[in-house]
Amino acid sequence: MFSKILYPTKFDEFSFPILKSLVCLKSAGLREIVLLYVIDEEAIYYAKESGLPVDIEQIKQSANEKMKEYLDYLKSNELSVKTKITSGKVVNEIVNEAALENVPLIVTGRHKRHMIDELFIGSTTDGVVKKSSLPILVVKYHTIRMIEGKLTEQFCPNLFRKILYATDWSEHSERAKKYMPFLYNAGAREAVIVHVMEDGSKEENEKKLNALKQELEKIGFKVTSHLIHGKPYREIINFASQEDASLILMGCHGKGFIKGILIGSVSQRVLEYSDRSVLIVK
Repeated sequence: MFSKILYPTKFDEFSFPILKSLVCLKSAGLREIVLLYVIDEEAIYYAKESGLPVDIEQIKQSANEKMKEYLDYLKSNELSVKTKITSGKVVNEIVNEAALENVPLIVTGRHKRHMIDELFIGSTTDGVVKKSSLPILVVKYHTIRMIEGKLTEQFCPNLFRKILYATDWSEHSERAKKYMPFLYNAGAREAVIVHVMEDGSKEENEKKLNALKQELEKIGFKVTSHLIHGKPYREIINFASQEDASLILMGCHGKGFIKGILIGSVSQRVLEYSDRSVLIVK
């Protein structure tokens, strides 16, 4: 399913640890990773406008040197690697390279969140989610949270430990469900099914949850299912934290390359505000 992935990197603090956490996808069929570094033309423009010296060749050379560690690690794990350095508008380059390389998955994300931040995802990730029609894994590797009155650092090195699958019974959720066997092959063994009830009878929803629970148990998951009430995105976020899920799996009604996803949609809000990694399937 994800035999090839695109991994854009800025070589920030958690880029390499996140890359390491993706190697377990080999057992689910991963064969090749495309490493992409984009020279931001807007940043270059403003630097030149400010009179700062800009040496594009030196930037490329530095990026190549930094990629060597990534390259060596992936090859030592018997994965094929392609490195690419491009220049342009970062979001556009990521989306275009994903199409050019014909990858079935883009991995991106915000790697650190401080208490004063309003959102978990930055403008680049937000732009990629809106413009790309591909499944996108947004990794929240490192966060800083207030726990019992103290700032506490939290890490999630095992992205596929426990999956929270949020469903609204739509075709978009059904599409996302097809990725559960893949996640099982990647090492996931626990699954938490959540449906936030907005319509339909309790009995009808419980019947659907029980059928879905049995379906995932046949794959091999240890499954719990929950029917809850409230505002969907808030309940999904809270439940993911309560259950200590390592990844939230959701469907999303993509609106194409122009409009992106609907502003204010449940999936977008979960993506923005959750401190858990999220796999969005359009």
